[in-house]
Amino acid sequence: MGRLSLRSAPEWRNGRRYGLKSHCPSGRVGSNPTSGIQMCGRYTLTNPDPLRLRARFDILESIEVDDDPRFNIAPTDPVLAVRDFDGVRDLGRLRWGLVPGRWAEKKGGRPLINARAETIATQPAFAESFAERRCLIPADGFYEWLSDERGKRPVWLSRPGAELFAFAGIWAQIDSPGSDEPLHSCAIVTCAPNALMRPIHDRMPVILDPDSESSWLDLERPPEEIFSLLAPAPDDLLVAREVADLVNNVREDGPALIEPREEQSALF
Repeated sequence: MGRLSLRSAPEWRNGRRYGLKSHCPSGRVGSNPTSGIQMCGRYTLTNPDPLRLRARFDILESIEVDDDPRFNIAPTDPVLAVRDFDGVRDLGRLRWGLVPGRWAEKKGGRPLINARAETIATQPAFAESFAERRCLIPADGFYEWLSDERGKRPVWLSRPGAELFAFAGIWAQIDSPGSDEPLHSCAIVTCAPNALMRPIHDRMPVILDPDSESSWLDLERPPEEIFSLLAPAPDDLLVAREVADLVNNVREDGPALIEPREEQSALF
């Protein structure tokens, strides 16, 4: 595999690549400015092969990528993201947990890991980023927790064959106290659940159709077209399986986290 330096986008640098799972410096994380309720709070990118990422997301060969397999990506981690600059896609790292520039400066708000599709254009914490700074967040699965009479257990949702997909993301830039470099952060957009997700949670991350990813990145597209992209994934797009409780610990990271649990819910 080729090593991917981020020389082409030095402004993406956001602290440590290793030694992740850092404390969130601005308080708890949440899905909107008035609630700490989270959805899509962990996800995976288990095969960040540079050739695979470049081919899937139309990244130039001159842009190198270097990232490790990750089975437990959590809020405040630096995460890979794709941004568009004048029609050219660039790949770099953002910190997961949006610190919205103008809103945060006024309100001192905490990082926000999710943005609701229904209010993203009007919620002050997200409106500026939605209009001016949209991105793709590569992934191959995400976790949610199923609660029933047997208790609360993690579920990993992925494409059959662990194909790559992209969450709809937004990003922001803000001066970072004590650093000469600005902080670049991001949030994942969520929407109503599809039929697979509904028994597990009442929200799901927006997974963009590959043919719609360019539209999401294009800031000149009309709002009504962009809103039409923020819909639940087709019911048959993902498969789900219960996995071990290892994912509950943000410091755990490895293939064992997505191994099937011996006893599976009848839902799957």
